Amino acid sequence: MRKAAKGKAPTSPCSLQKTCARGFSLIELLIALTLLVAAVSLVPVYLSKGVSTAELKSSVRQIVSGLKFVRSEAVSRSKEQVFLLDVQKREFTTHPKRKARELPNGLDLRLKTAESEQISDDQGGIRFFPDGSSTGGEISVSSDAREFSISVNWISGKVAVSDRGQPKP
Repeated sequence: MRKAAKGKAPTSPCSLQKTCARGFSLIELLIALTLLVAAVSLVPVYLSKGVSTAELKSSVRQIVSGLKFVRSEAVSRSKEQVFLLDVQKREFTTHPKRKARELPNGLDLRLKTAESEQISDDQGGIRFFPDGSSTGGEISVSSDAREFSISVNWISGKVAVSDRGQPKP
């Protein structure tokens, strides 16, 4: 061990190096933690804006089920029945007296139907007849991730679903 020369301050490890490694102050740590908490709390907000694939598929199944139900009601009751869709409110009904079923907010819905079944720009329907036929139409259901097309054949009234994959921009 060296002895310090007279009149000189003892040498420390920091004085031998050009830079001395210091720790973080409590304020610096608190600021860093605050920023980290803020960033982590914003992540769910950005992730929850879209509709998950599971919610999208569930919505498509609900619409298909509703269309098939209305068709079966028309055949079994021997009376015309209408499936009504409101693309703006994202809801549909299988009977005017029944409560409308709501779909997730992140969905984009489009309806192509016969002009006679178009109620407004946002509302329209697909009519089913007692013989099982219909006015026909197509409902597009999409989110950021995928797009599905639900088509109703006007001759047979059969409902078919096709996965279009990525939606068009």
